[in-house]
Amino acid sequence: MPQDRRSLPRGLPGAIARIAERVSNRCEKRDLPFHEAAKGLFLADLHADTLLWGIEPLAPRSGGHVDGPRLAASGLGLQVFAAPTWTPLPFRKEDARIVVNARGFDQSHALFPTEMFTAGRPHGLKRRRALRIARRFHEMIEASEDRLAPFRAVPVLEPGDIDRLGLPAPGRREVGVMLALEGLHWVRAEAEREKVERAVTELHAAGYRMIAPTHRFSNGLGGSNEDSDGRVGLSRAGRRFVKTCLKMRIVLDLAHASPALIREACGIALSREDGARPVIVSHCGLRAVHPSSRNLSVGDVRAVAATGGMIGIGFWDEAMGWAPKAPFPEKMARIVESFRAALGILSAEEFAEEMEGRYGRYDPYEHLGFGSDFDGAVTTAFDVTGVSHVVAALAAAEDGAGAPLFPPEKLTLVAGGNARRVLKAAMS
Repeated sequence: MPQDRRSLPRGLPGAIARIAERVSNRCEKRDLPFHEAAKGLFLADLHADTLLWGIEPLAPRSGGHVDGPRLAASGLGLQVFAAPTWTPLPFRKEDARIVVNARGFDQSHALFPTEMFTAGRPHGLKRRRALRIARRFHEMIEASEDRLAPFRAVPVLEPGDIDRLGLPAPGRREVGVMLALEGLHWVRAEAEREKVERAVTELHAAGYRMIAPTHRFSNGLGGSNEDSDGRVGLSRAGRRFVKTCLKMRIVLDLAHASPALIREACGIALSREDGARPVIVSHCGLRAVHPSSRNLSVGDVRAVAATGGMIGIGFWDEAMGWAPKAPFPEKMARIVESFRAALGILSAEEFAEEMEGRYGRYDPYEHLGFGSDFDGAVTTAFDVTGVSHVVAALAAAEDGAGAPLFPPEKLTLVAGGNARRVLKAAMS
């Protein structure tokens, strides 16, 4: 893809982006040493918004959650870099409820200040933002070729690229990187099939291999879990979008989707003539642990797993529901509790029998992974160097009988094995 060095803001726009990033992305602990519990494991994280902010992603910085040196030190073999193109400011409605929808001020303007001098309709600007973020992704890959870079970024564009991740690299470490988009906001609900397919094809050509139809508000493709009370599913254009992504082997991400949209999209993925195709929820929490509208219900989790897909459990405050001043061990315990709750949902006897009947075998551990939401304008307990410490916390967790809740062979799946398998299956 041709490189456009102007996609990273310089001068005053760059300063604004750096200030916004520093204020928005906070963590309690950073630069943690790699934990031996994760030694020999392939680690994968399904969601970090680092490319949104217009900062040099490989350059060391004092704030935020991910940069080049910390990612290299984290032990991750795969990092999915995602970004939204529209982030409305929450506002208070007449009935005193705090809501997020398309009428809220777009906070992303602060990260794309040059758009003030760009002609075009608002929806068209969202498309341009997506393409600018894609250029940042390719710039990061190009910059990583420098011999002084902390690691070499290996783009995941084809299923075979996933097979090569984690193999020893001559001289220095390699980290797989994948590009994802949150919300295809410029496609309207009444859009014809050709327009939907053209939009998805353009994103694929730009390097996107994972796309979520919605973000924090409902759009032309369907309902979000924050502003639709869960009842708004896919529009006509949304159904075409889902079918196009599945046909083109683009990973379908249902993060931020309403329960109705999740059920409908999973139904489409299950009913394909050539067999079910897995979908994912890249970053989430569980309502069983913290009853937030953004978190997944029992039905949401099982609908995704039924496709052969997986959920990425997050590490940020709003998903976990911990108190801001809670001690660090308590926050780690809440993350472990979220994995425990998800495992319980997936292990229920009736659901396990249904899955065994559909696929011939079933392992509830095969549907769990990490979805940090690093650099997602959130507060986390740790930065990217803490991922190996989550592995250690899961390794120490016990079931009701005192046995390991995540035995070594299952921990291997959750730490990154599931992400490799499910992403490859979705792209094949």
